[in-house]
Amino acid sequence: MAADGFDEYSQYQETRLHEQPGFPYDTYLCTIPLDFERVAPHWHEQMEVIYVKRGSGVVSVDFESHPVQAGSIVVVTPGQIHAIDGARGQRMEYENIIFSLSMLGGGPNDAWFAENVVAPLRAGAIRLPCPLIEQSPLEAEARAALDAADRACETCAPGYSLVVKSELLLLLRAIYLHGGAASPRPRRASTDRMRAVLELVQERYGERLTVEDAARVAGYSKAHLMRSFRHETGQSFVSYLTEYRLTAASHLLRRSEEPVSAIAARCGFESLSYFIRRFKGRFGISPGAYRRHGADGRDTGDAAKVDRSLSSISITSMR
Repeated sequence: MAADGFDEYSQYQETRLHEQPGFPYDTYLCTIPLDFERVAPHWHEQMEVIYVKRGSGVVSVDFESHPVQAGSIVVVTPGQIHAIDGARGQRMEYENIIFSLSMLGGGPNDAWFAENVVAPLRAGAIRLPCPLIEQSPLEAEARAALDAADRACETCAPGYSLVVKSELLLLLRAIYLHGGAASPRPRRASTDRMRAVLELVQERYGERLTVEDAARVAGYSKAHLMRSFRHETGQSFVSYLTEYRLTAASHLLRRSEEPVSAIAARCGFESLSYFIRRFKGRFGISPGAYRRHGADGRDTGDAAKVDRSLSSISITSMR
């Protein structure tokens, strides 16, 4: 079974960042490979914008890879599987902008917004280029809205949240005005098979999971699953599973008093020494030191790196 509370954490990537009461919106700057090597394939119910500031890399959406560079804007709609990688030998700095459509409308008394704005986005009825085409009307209006929202957040002047909301509405207007209308197109069969494997990991990462288990869920042979998973995600199934377990463990270390050995077992690690070795390789410090940094608020280089990494780990699932 999944570790208690991890689903809530993963749903919003980092609760303290993305679940401000009444204002489910946040941005944060990330650098690959300084903060972390890559963001693994994931999906969620929020809108996400990846706004590249410097360098170059690759963003994949529904397992289709797209090169990006400074100035590129990628709009990820709810439910789309996406991942972020740096280009070989390149450093990429980018801004993640994540917000819930619920902050703009679509509540119980706003059926029009839910039907005419939210539903088409979720159904994939609006086709967006990836990344947005440079100097196109869509890209120009989206950039203006995002930059204005950033400026409002920098000052946090009274009423800044109203400015952010208005700019996000302008972003949606640009998407609907300039995005390509299309009949909702079915996802590739391989996308759905990979989604099933990602869901298996989320639901059972604390148990013993094998490549054979993943192959069975995907309807593939073991060999086909291994090839397909690496081709679609850029890493092996075992590597993805281990990364997910380490993320779950880091969450529990920050938010529980359980012994390290108990957390390791809950997150699917049968060997404590192996868990400690892999944790240090992933976060740069031991589980015990990681817990102490989180508890006493010290901001050493390692602790800061851990915080940046945690805020960008994106192993989420659609609800």
